[in-house]
Amino acid sequence: MRNLILLIALLGGGYQAWEHFSRAPRETNAPLHAEPYLAVYGRDACGYTQATLRDLRQAGIRYQYHSVDEPAVADLLHRRMQNAGLEVRRYLLPVVDLNNRITVHPDNGDLVAQARQLLR
Repeated sequence: MRNLILLIALLGGGYQAWEHFSRAPRETNAPLHAEPYLAVYGRDACGYTQATLRDLRQAGIRYQYHSVDEPAVADLLHRRMQNAGLEVRRYLLPVVDLNNRITVHPDNGDLVAQARQLLR
């Protein structure tokens, strides 16, 4: 019985090591622009996306809006999210890329404060 438990532990540890070392190294995201930027990814019909855009406009913060309903935009966003270690099967909108830091459904107050500090 003791040998069986030892064998199971060794097999489990071997499997864990194989999983860890067989993964392809994750690609890193390059910033979209050389200067600081704010990109908002969302849907025109999404209330959360529209609220984020409204709060950014009211705060006078420049941003670029990209609709995830466009396949090329969705593909780019999903690749960047995966590279950042974020889930792409299900996520809330908007997704915000503030100078290469990707956040899913951020708090608008925090986003405005961070954007003001970075995009001065």
